[in-house]
Amino acid sequence: MKKKKVVGMGLAVVMSLMMLAGCGNSQNQNSDSENSGAKSEKTEEGNVSITLLNTKSELVDQFEEMAEKYKEQTGVNVEVVFTSDVVSTHLAEKYASGNPYTIMMVDRPDVYDFQEYLLDLSNEDWVKDGGATYGVTIDDKVYSFPMLIESVGLLYNAQAIEDITGKEFVWSDYNTPEKFQALLEELVAGGMEKPVALNKDDWSLANHFFGQLYNQQGNSEEGSQAFVDSLKAGEMSLSENERFNSLMDSFDMLAKYNINGDDPLSADYDMNNTYFAEGEVAFWFNGSWATEVYDNTDKIGMMPLPQSDTADGANDNLISGASKSLVIDQKYSTEEQQKAAKDFLNWLVYDEAGQSFMVDDCNIIPAFTNIEKQVSAPLSVSAQKFIQNDATEYWYQTIPGDHGTEVGASLQKYLGGNIDREELAEEVENYWKKQN
Repeated sequence: MKKKKVVGMGLAVVMSLMMLAGCGNSQNQNSDSENSGAKSEKTEEGNVSITLLNTKSELVDQFEEMAEKYKEQTGVNVEVVFTSDVVSTHLAEKYASGNPYTIMMVDRPDVYDFQEYLLDLSNEDWVKDGGATYGVTIDDKVYSFPMLIESVGLLYNAQAIEDITGKEFVWSDYNTPEKFQALLEELVAGGMEKPVALNKDDWSLANHFFGQLYNQQGNSEEGSQAFVDSLKAGEMSLSENERFNSLMDSFDMLAKYNINGDDPLSADYDMNNTYFAEGEVAFWFNGSWATEVYDNTDKIGMMPLPQSDTADGANDNLISGASKSLVIDQKYSTEEQQKAAKDFLNWLVYDEAGQSFMVDDCNIIPAFTNIEKQVSAPLSVSAQKFIQNDATEYWYQTIPGDHGTEVGASLQKYLGGNIDREELAEEVENYWKKQN
């Protein structure tokens, strides 16, 4: 599908840094041996060496172990580098120094921002096996390999719920606000004083929870983009928008039962993880990446957030999408390195060892239709059922880089009781008007 190219901060930072660094100088391009990039030398054995940027903190060990096994199997050295920096800024600095990575794990907006530096992957076999569905296509060319399919929604601890209710928990029995609130009241009456955990983190509030407002617009990229464009043009009154009010009604319900309710802005993510894993709360709005919750029970899963506005199946479909993608540098990497990088992506999709790395080692929900392996982590299992049943909601991810901090700050004020819903709507509208 042809997508409108987004001009983001990444490319602008690249250009300004290039001017400062004078990166047209060949000496500058090949220096900085401490920071491995696309211009890696060949190994002593004569095999090509490539670099791979990992931006997923929970997959550091898995990628390191994979690189060792991949070299044993193929002879190709993959040097894995992890960063927790903002991806666009980190890549801008690497390109400014003329020393990017061969393969880079990026967020969806980064593909648009750095597109002119990236290799066209349209002719790769995996494109027809799911890559076209979840990859980023710009001007009819595919530039990204969808590495991670993740989902966002309400995590539930079925064991904790069943210990109080005495009956099997089936999420679809509670997929309306009325039924869901009745369950919350039942849990309170049964001794779980506050059955919900809410994160205070700006990325969680703005990009994941509030991001549902952009996702649930006709369940399509076109619908989401049209809605965002109306916000940018100042044509949208959020306070009069049914989806906005539906979403915030559900937010208010979660906040009412929030275990951090006495001081919601002091909530700690790791503590919320503990509350949920140990069954002190039954629900936690988060994503399928929350893998450190399996110590006490594996009877956990994901469900859509119950809302009063049920248009587009919002209460039945789980928001899912390629949250991380792999791209290949075409500006500084050699043809030999580019071939090795493409071979690595094919290995992930078509080699049994590559599939095992994604599904078994990383608990990644694969984007590719040829992969029959089933994930084992309970949250991923739950999310994969929605994906395989085509019960998913489009995940709009091309939001500006400062959306998390700016809109997140407004939501933090709302969560803390410092502004009301009308003021929240106005602040969000003003944010988007500045994006033109």
